[in-house]
Amino acid sequence: MISHGENSRPDDFENDSLKSRVAELTILCEVSRALQRTFNQTKALYTILVGVSAGPGLGFNRAFLLLVDEKERTLKGRMAVGPDSPEAASVIWAQLRGKHKSLGDLLSALDESAIRLDARVNEIAAQFNIPLSDPSHPLIRIMRSHEVARAQNGYFAPHGLAVDPQTSQLLGCDEFAVAPLFLAQRDLGLLIADNAIMRSPIANTNLRMLQIFAQEAGAAIWNTLLYQELVEHIRLQEEANAELRINQERLIQAERLSTMGKMAALLAHEIRTPLVSIGGFARRLLRATPPDDSRREEMEIIVSEVARLEYLVREVLGFSRISQPVRETCDVNALVESVVTHMQESIRQNQVRTQLDLSPGLRPASMDESQMRQAIMNLVTNALDAMPSGGTLSLSTAADGDYLEIGVHDTGAGIIKEHYSKLFTPFFTTKSSGTGLGLVMVSQVVDHHRGSLRFDSRPGKGTSFHIRLPFGQDSAETPASLSPPGKREEVDP
Repeated sequence: MISHGENSRPDDFENDSLKSRVAELTILCEVSRALQRTFNQTKALYTILVGVSAGPGLGFNRAFLLLVDEKERTLKGRMAVGPDSPEAASVIWAQLRGKHKSLGDLLSALDESAIRLDARVNEIAAQFNIPLSDPSHPLIRIMRSHEVARAQNGYFAPHGLAVDPQTSQLLGCDEFAVAPLFLAQRDLGLLIADNAIMRSPIANTNLRMLQIFAQEAGAAIWNTLLYQELVEHIRLQEEANAELRINQERLIQAERLSTMGKMAALLAHEIRTPLVSIGGFARRLLRATPPDDSRREEMEIIVSEVARLEYLVREVLGFSRISQPVRETCDVNALVESVVTHMQESIRQNQVRTQLDLSPGLRPASMDESQMRQAIMNLVTNALDAMPSGGTLSLSTAADGDYLEIGVHDTGAGIIKEHYSKLFTPFFTTKSSGTGLGLVMVSQVVDHHRGSLRFDSRPGKGTSFHIRLPFGQDSAETPASLSPPGKREEVDP
């Protein structure tokens, strides 16, 4: 009777095989559970690499992930994990054994703050950039074969492909394992693992486990890609919905303005005729009233109030008549100078100094001169109202490529932040005698010229308004630095 000895009994071999199989299934179960807990791609990739390289896992020294970049149509190195030297490996593995009793404990402890990407191996990973259009490259062929391979003695087994020298040079070793990452027939990338630090051979059991592990990793990577696509789709939908809401608000505002304009124009037309008669008779009676007559003060009040109503009617009619500009070539510097000349009396009465900073040699612009003149006059009027005790009014022109900027600046009290959102609302005014249509009219004129209007205001230092317009009437596109038509911008101090 032949004795097999204690170490060679069939039962022992079966027990060892069963223990090995249980250990393999435990590894796969723990990694699978960790991957199912996250849709964060960075964490998922790191979890995969830790499962390959950790001692309680597959136990490889280093692991590299190469993923397919669909946009660039390349196979690119994405992430890697592994020490730089045997000394570093000993320290890292000892620390991990002290902190975590099992692979499950290690993977459960992983979070964004625990992700540590070793510099050297990630520098190596970043150098992998293989065009998908190169079907002769052995790594591309292995990826598409969906079969694990082991590089040894210059060849990939069982494929029989020669190992390209560049890959061996990058990894710094001749023996390594390559496992394709895929789901169904979709190629996702490659998982490369080696024992380049301790120089131990790759066992067949590790190779088999790597292939099974790669299948689970491929499914996890595909899930994170789908999740990223979903997040991006939601973001785009939210942006589209936000833009739709903005456009709806603009449409509603435009309809309101149109209705208000029609109503205001009708009322103004009906009021203007009797108002002209009342004003004419009142002024005639005032001129005929002696200075010492007790009724003269009352007549002056009537004339003053009629004048205020006439001004209101003119403003409303002017606002309701804003239409698409009738463009013509205009000397913008001359236009600004004529506005200052026309309003010189009001400027003098407010004891305001004027400063002109007009760009010399400014080329002519295509615009409706009448509309733009009224817009600039409205801004100047607002500036004068902001400086009842005097100050400085500055007007400027400048060219910025194909665009023109007109600036109006005052040294008044400024605009409080609570009023920013109301400035361009019809009939909103902080002045006792204002109509609240001046800035609305300016905004409408600028919109019709496909320009933008922005302002900045500093309490106690003044306010600046800037009109930005294309020089030519055929400018159909809004530059990146220019707000879309209809948009008013405020700039905080």
